Amino acid sequence: MVTRDRRDGDEQRVVNEALALLRALPEVAGSEAASAALGELARRVDPARVGKAQRFAEASKLVNASLDVEAVVRNSLRVAIEVMDAERGFIILRDGRVAAVHGMERSALDGEGESGARAVALRALEGGEPVFTTDPPADAPRSLVAPIVPLHVRSIACVPLRVRGGTVGAIYLDSRNAPGLFAGGDRETLASFTHQAALAIENARMFEQERERAARISALQAFQTRILEAIANGVITLSAKREITTFNRAAETTFGIASDQMNGKSALAIGASIPEFPELLDTFFSSGAVSLRAEVEAERTDGKPLVLEIRLSPLAGLDGTGVAIVVTDVTQQRKLEEAHAAEVQKAERIQESFSRYLAPHVVDSLVHDPDSIRLGGERSRATMFFADVRGFTSMAATLPPERVVEILNGYFEEAVRIVFQHEGLLDKFYGDGVMAVFGPPRVRENDAARAVAAAIALHDVVAELGPRINYPLEISVGLATGVVVAGHFGSAKRMDYTVIGDAVNLASGLQSAAPAGAIYCDAETIAAAGPISRPLRRLAARIKGRSELVTAYAILRE
Repeated sequence: MVTRDRRDGDEQRVVNEALALLRALPEVAGSEAASAALGELARRVDPARVGKAQRFAEASKLVNASLDVEAVVRNSLRVAIEVMDAERGFIILRDGRVAAVHGMERSALDGEGESGARAVALRALEGGEPVFTTDPPADAPRSLVAPIVPLHVRSIACVPLRVRGGTVGAIYLDSRNAPGLFAGGDRETLASFTHQAALAIENARMFEQERERAARISALQAFQTRILEAIANGVITLSAKREITTFNRAAETTFGIASDQMNGKSALAIGASIPEFPELLDTFFSSGAVSLRAEVEAERTDGKPLVLEIRLSPLAGLDGTGVAIVVTDVTQQRKLEEAHAAEVQKAERIQESFSRYLAPHVVDSLVHDPDSIRLGGERSRATMFFADVRGFTSMAATLPPERVVEILNGYFEEAVRIVFQHEGLLDKFYGDGVMAVFGPPRVRENDAARAVAAAIALHDVVAELGPRINYPLEISVGLATGVVVAGHFGSAKRMDYTVIGDAVNLASGLQSAAPAGAIYCDAETIAAAGPISRPLRRLAARIKGRSELVTAYAILRE
């Protein structure tokens, strides 16, 4: 207490000297009222309180010298301890965290030893009213007697840190030796200081929040920049004033322009690379600033032509609606697509050309799996179809070769059309004849019926063909049904898809035996074909290579 008494004496001397100077002023010395007022002032002034107020005022500079919350809290507690001559103390914040401690164990504030001090601080923090005791527990609030007794203290001061109508924390001070330490004007002085301390803490907290917010914004902007740089597509953003605000690295690569040459410029600068861009931008805004997608031709700064897909989307901002533009370079993709389309078209032409020489299913196998074509055959049931022009020898002898070729091509055109129309397989042309297969490689129950229908249709077409080609053309057709071997025959260097079997020879023989305009079928074909729309006549035909007559059926004209 020697230090405190000496300090009080110094403060008393300062006050007395100040009053003496005032009394010596001519204006005061000549006025009884002024002298009386000074006397009353000298009687009422508490020099110790004045000194504390002065020291608090000077210490407030230290409290407000930092914008770090922890530093402000520590400085506030230190000033309060020193000026109020407290022995111990701590500051608790509104989140319940003990932020600064003097003379007490921080960990003990949550335990048995100092839990009473925490209870006093929480009462001031939650109730918003200060707690002062000068001789606890005698003058302590009844609700705090039990928590205070274990502390063995003589004086307690706990004042909430209030600012702008709210409480940011509470400051707790006590002394285990000096009773009545926080009495009289000390309470008002301490309350005044805590208001300044609360204001400093809140300002530091707000500054820290703004600093964190600025750091988050900065980190977000950096993250956004990294994202924009990592995006493979070009990204360009325009402000509401139609000025370029973003031009990412992919856009730089696409157009061959550095971003610092584009940022801040008018959107019309993009028109130097995309001539259609100004018109697209006007269309985007005139249509209500909804999403717009287009594929345009463009040009790099080095003159390289580009094909770009651009998408315009609205971009809301504080100053209005801007535009986000995503640019995708599809130049190479379009070239590949064009090349692919050309290859497909070329393949289709080749396939079409080969189909004129090979069976369609053979061509399909070659296109989809070139290795699938191998020598060998499989047994299957088929109806063989042979058609031959009658009188071809005399026609070839009497007509020019070019005319003969013209007549045959006209006939073959119709013959192939009818075979395909009835889903037959054209095997080959032999001189003036046609060989077709109804069955392999896809055998069906109506193979014979389709072969008969094709033969009838071919006779009808040939009858109509004569006037068109200006030549009386006649044919004969032979049909036979049986088991054949169908497959690829020949050598590894040269092979044909055809069929081999007795039905092949029989159909060929029946065609040779049939007169002009006739269709000869074997009995098995008639049985498999079902009802036939034309009249039938049973006959015995002599077939080359067979010693016995063959039972056959002639399909007659209507």
